[in-house]
Amino acid sequence: MSRRRSPAAAGALGIVVILLATLSAFFLDSLPIIGAGATYKAEFSEAAGLKSTNEVRIAGVKVGQVTAVELEGDRVVVSFQVKDAWVGDNTSASIQIKTILGQKYLALDPSGADSLDPDDRIPLERTVAPYDVIEAFSSAADTLGDIDTEQLA
Repeated sequence: MSRRRSPAAAGALGIVVILLATLSAFFLDSLPIIGAGATYKAEFSEAAGLKSTNEVRIAGVKVGQVTAVELEGDRVVVSFQVKDAWVGDNTSASIQIKTILGQKYLALDPSGADSLDPDDRIPLERTVAPYDVIEAFSSAADTLGDIDTEQLA
């Protein structure tokens, strides 16, 4: 005796399949085969407020996003994805301020003769963290403290 499925069960299964397909469409750009881009790493002396999901830019154009910011010994390792952009083996990176409220982005200056191998990191010598305002004020306070006010008067 053959058993027939109820139309309600088939309809529910169809709705679940449609919902899963719709939901996966939002994450297609994260899949490596479809086009998440290559993942690279750069070493910084400090994170300076950079966090995952911040933008990666080349010449002011968004080309990817930061995927992770991790402490590794005495340095910070920033992982990021770049899509549809060339990253050379002599590329430099810097953390830049995007907004007056302090949002940051990772700026790349691609250079070199060959493409950067995703297994190689951008070394600390070719990265720059933004100028620390607190450190600047501390240095200014020390300098002002060393001024001989009697001689200045």
